[in-house]
Amino acid sequence: MNNPDSELVTIVLTGIGECGGALGQSPEGLPVNTFGGIAGETVQVRILRDSETQLEGMLEKVVTPSPHRREPPCPYFGDCSGCQWQHIEYPHQLVLKQELVQNALAGQGIDFPINAVVPAPEEFGYRNHARFTVRRRLNRFGFINRVTRRFAPVDQCLIMTEGINSLMAALAGRCGETSQFSIRYGVNTDEYLIQPKLKNPEVTVITGQTYYHEIMAGRRFRVSSPAFFQVNIAQAEKLAEIIRDRLQLTGEETVVDAYAGVGTFAVLLAPYVKKAIAIEESGAAVKDARANIREFNNVELLEARTESVLPHLGRLADAVIVDPSRNGCHPGALKTLNFYPSKRLVYVSCNPEALARDLVTLTHGPYDLEDITPVDLFPQTFHVETVATLKHNQSKEEAFTQRQNLILASASPRRAEILTALGLKFATSASSVTETPAAGLTPAEQALAHARSKASAVAGRTEHGTVIAADTIVVLDGEMMGKPDSPEQAAEILKALRGKTHRVVTAVAVTDAATGETLADIKTSQVTMRHYTDAEIDIYVNSGSPLDKAGAYGIQDKEFNPVACIKGCYHNVVGLPVCLMMDMLLKLSVHPNVSSNWRPEAGCRDCAKWHNT
Repeated sequence: MNNPDSELVTIVLTGIGECGGALGQSPEGLPVNTFGGIAGETVQVRILRDSETQLEGMLEKVVTPSPHRREPPCPYFGDCSGCQWQHIEYPHQLVLKQELVQNALAGQGIDFPINAVVPAPEEFGYRNHARFTVRRRLNRFGFINRVTRRFAPVDQCLIMTEGINSLMAALAGRCGETSQFSIRYGVNTDEYLIQPKLKNPEVTVITGQTYYHEIMAGRRFRVSSPAFFQVNIAQAEKLAEIIRDRLQLTGEETVVDAYAGVGTFAVLLAPYVKKAIAIEESGAAVKDARANIREFNNVELLEARTESVLPHLGRLADAVIVDPSRNGCHPGALKTLNFYPSKRLVYVSCNPEALARDLVTLTHGPYDLEDITPVDLFPQTFHVETVATLKHNQSKEEAFTQRQNLILASASPRRAEILTALGLKFATSASSVTETPAAGLTPAEQALAHARSKASAVAGRTEHGTVIAADTIVVLDGEMMGKPDSPEQAAEILKALRGKTHRVVTAVAVTDAATGETLADIKTSQVTMRHYTDAEIDIYVNSGSPLDKAGAYGIQDKEFNPVACIKGCYHNVVGLPVCLMMDMLLKLSVHPNVSSNWRPEAGCRDCAKWHNT
């Protein structure tokens, strides 16, 4: 499987890496993410992928094994990367999954005890959904290895249900008409779905079904091909039990099931609540949900995006369940959850990093964390489902409301123009901090120091609100080009930049004036200047514009128009990257109302995500 000419290194594995790999360090000091390793082992690794920041490799040989190592029971392990942890004894897999959740929370500054992972009743034979790649030339189907990108043909899969394995056997050698197909199987109904419809007369099983049925916790669910449904029914039933327990239901509650899919939680909770409101945007899932809720007169189904419909519900809900995709909650949904808090909020997540990020926003808002329980829906893989329970805190809600007032710690008209264009309401208070360069600091360190100082100075004379401060530095060939002190110096800087590519580093700091909590980070853009003439420089310098600008130029100056192209965030070059500022405000649970008329400048995807939030 491995390329014998690729580099072989011996390393000590010290932690969990990306996608379930084990992390070590190369002799050159680069991180090495190793498929098939376990933290604590000394191993030989075949390097398969090399980037500037990390190496990807496959285990070649175990020099010093972990006490938790076992022989992988599947003959395809390694060739197929669908399972990452078959070489690890199952009890230790649970320990590692708890560690993954703990690390994700710690990475966002959350210190909270994590409950032990709820184990699966079966390590294998649990998965009810499979997607296969077909290699027509080989007349075989299988999976694509994540690390090597090679095709791994398979005949059976140990984590799939017996029903799926039986269907795989029936389809073997008969799927050459398509490049991909999927199987979904009802473990409690013996119904199945195979898509797409196969025309080969040698195929002996029915294909092309648009939906199948499954029974979970005694309830019958219709599930269509494109709709989301949990892949491990036994553990999904445990998950539903945990959610019901955490909500502390009395039967009088109105519960919102956001990102409801086929209505799973709304249906399972319907007998225990006064009313359940399911919200789902997928048309296919909504059709299923309509069928699934038919027997209940206390379940309402809303076909819409969660972030669009939640504001209209206001404080109607006593409890809310959110179960978003791997990306986590939309900022608009988090905003509504904070402005209209329910008594209890249960967040179900399959991505610990996204969960941790969103918990920062929610716990800076009107909620306290009460419980975090991981559930193992995916044995033999690094994936873990986590249930986080939050409860409303009235005193935090009051502080949250006061924090929404924005104060710009800058006299810069350009930064004020950016906030105004966003449609934000804000006050302005100049920091009066002298931007004196400090010896020995990198451009990023210098910008961060200035931004923090400005935010701190204004916050120190403000009782409530959130202070926004920024500092921008132009860097050419490692040299910081500050604001010019004279027209002559401005002309020299512009000549030095002419026709060249340089970096613009902007640091943004946001401070909660009531508590002094400060977040600060940087954004970097790459700017290439055009070949403007000396005469153009003279005209621009004589206008007086360069004297208050980093690098002596303003990208938005239509007359001079000095920039040929930008790689990165336009607003960063102007002096206030919207994307970075909004991300940090969200972490502090500050939710500015962005105007629907605002349009981000082209070139920055991160800014674009804040359009219409």
